[in-house]
Amino acid sequence: MRYVLPEFDQLREMAQKDPEGLERLRVQLCDQLIQSAPEAYRRKLRGLQFRVDMERRRAKTPMAACIAISGMMHDSFDRLRQVLNEAVSNAASTTGSQADAATAAKVLPFRRA
Repeated sequence: MRYVLPEFDQLREMAQKDPEGLERLRVQLCDQLIQSAPEAYRRKLRGLQFRVDMERRRAKTPMAACIAISGMMHDSFDRLRQVLNEAVSNAASTTGSQADAATAAKVLPFRRA
């Protein structure tokens, strides 16, 4: 699905003269994106959007909101990194266990004919 955003100058003008209109546009585009996602992801996306909206409301300034949301993103990437590192570590230890079992096996000599 393609989203049509107004030009930057138009968005800047909306921010200055019609912040409510800019907010309506933001909500509309976010809703369109969530609706275009597969059904299995929509609930989680709505939950994430709710958390982002709450951080924006709690923040005293737009910059504080940006920093808080950026922190959420970094926390999420950190959790992903930890999970991926654990998966790699588990795969390596499984491979290592198989190698240890192979080296500990009893070697049978071939009979000479």
